[in-house]
Amino acid sequence: MQVAVKFDDEVVAQKVLWMLDHFKDEGVEVIKLDDSDEEIEENFKNALSELDLVKKGKLSAKSVEEFLDEL
Repeated sequence: MQVAVKFDDEVVAQKVLWMLDHFKDEGVEVIKLDDSDEEIEENFKNALSELDLVKKGKLSAKSVEEFLDEL
């Protein structure tokens, strides 16, 4: 069986991971995943919103140099 759990509180997450670590001998495997996918998705949505504002003339486009500096 696999279970995915999301924690909003890092302290609670560390406590649960500590507890689960004590079950390794019984076959429990902890696979830590970060929520970077959510961050990427949010950044993509923001970029699309900015592009839409540029198209509508409500936001000026950044220069290539500025864009590359942010990368």
